[in-house]
Amino acid sequence: MSHQAGTAGTAPVHAKPPRHVLVATDLSGHAEQAVVRAAALAAQHGAALTAVHVTDPDLDPALLSHAGDRLREQLDRCAAGVGTQVVVRSGNVAAGLLDEAGERDADLLVVAAHGGHRRDGGTLGGTPQNLVRASDIPVLVVRTPPEVPYGRVLLAVDASGSSFAAAGTGIALTPDAEHLLAHATTVPGEHLLLMRGMGEPELEQLRGAATERTRAEIERAAAGLVPPPERILVTPGRAEDAVPELADRYGAGLVVVGAGTRHHRLGRALLGSVARHVTQEAVCDVLVVPEAAEGP
Repeated sequence: MSHQAGTAGTAPVHAKPPRHVLVATDLSGHAEQAVVRAAALAAQHGAALTAVHVTDPDLDPALLSHAGDRLREQLDRCAAGVGTQVVVRSGNVAAGLLDEAGERDADLLVVAAHGGHRRDGGTLGGTPQNLVRASDIPVLVVRTPPEVPYGRVLLAVDASGSSFAAAGTGIALTPDAEHLLAHATTVPGEHLLLMRGMGEPELEQLRGAATERTRAEIERAAAGLVPPPERILVTPGRAEDAVPELADRYGAGLVVVGAGTRHHRLGRALLGSVARHVTQEAVCDVLVVPEAAEGP
């Protein structure tokens, strides 16, 4: 992503595929895409699958059984042949989903980018935004009709070891895909250089030199991924802009991005700017992989 390279190690990154997939559904047509994707991933990896629907806390208790029936009907359409646990809860949607994921020791949470109350525009729905910000496990935001399995996956990295760990998680989730590693780099103080009158040709030379210096570091770190990516893309520019553009240009079905540093309490409400921008702007699915919580 947009940091300078040099801190990621080259020790092999061995990530494990998911053992328990939890999919959120509001029973809408948009949510069906997430259910289909979750069921396919669970089947591919031999993982357990739990489908969760969280109702309004003021819903008449007599209607809870009806919600359960509708959830089973959706699973019959979208997850036929995959053994699925069905859960209906009431309360705050994001909190209920995260609680259920914790209680079941799920290691992948799947959610549609928009639910049944989708607004106009391409911005991410409120529930997936909250899940991506607060989840301690990877969150797969499904934006497109599933093509199973993913054909091409873009792994967005910066110089940190945590971003390469996130890339390893993406590789383990999509072992049959073609993996492209992407890193965007900027010239330190670029804005100030422009303000001091540096011309665009001179700045382009600096960008090119910075890109080439960074490429060697990124290639060295990428060698630790198992298996290593088929292609490494190092480009000048801000990662917030470059990653969605590269995903679109190369026809990626999935972008994998680390959530950035996540602390135990205050940091749970924070999300790295690149991850936030990519989940909003990418036209494909996005897997956001959080860093482990730090201390109590």
